[in-house]
Amino acid sequence: LQSIWCDTGGGGSPAVTYAIGDTGPAGGLIFYVDEADTYSWTYLEVAPVSTEWTNKDWGDYGTEIGGNAALTGIGDGQAATDAIVAHMEGESITGTAAQLCDALSYGGYDDWFLPSKDELDAIWDNLVDDGTGLNNGVGGFASGFYWSSSEDGSYIAWYQDFLNGYQSLYNKGSSKRVRAVRAF
Repeated sequence: LQSIWCDTGGGGSPAVTYAIGDTGPAGGLIFYVDEADTYSWTYLEVAPVSTEWTNKDWGDYGTEIGGNAALTGIGDGQAATDAIVAHMEGESITGTAAQLCDALSYGGYDDWFLPSKDELDAIWDNLVDDGTGLNNGVGGFASGFYWSSSEDGSYIAWYQDFLNGYQSLYNKGSSKRVRAVRAF
């Protein structure tokens, strides 16, 4: 995969380019490169396994947040996370998947979010799938279920199985694994 140039900022700092699988500036792995220059960012980085949570709810089972929480595409995770966090805080709900990602400060960065359905799938496709549809161990992903930020109504949200890449909908009140991502 082709590397893309990234301007890391002023002061004559050298430009840095990343490719899929490279370690990003926050210590995670690059899993998506915006080669078409579609977004205001160039890369998506998934946080290291040391930041992963287990047995966390998506949250507020029985209530539809709607709006941006229903977004599923690449580039939608931040907006969906923001919508979910605002809703949960308004309801005095704490410790949900999106809130944990939003509050994460790791590797000198605090701009983490819960990946959308398609962003989660890009992690599977670009890093974890061994080419036969099974988990290759890259990134330390367990062969289990991970929440996305993509809601699909009052009772369900999208998740991805990192045993075989299968995506489906599940009860927002159930516990799954959570891994944050960031865009830069």
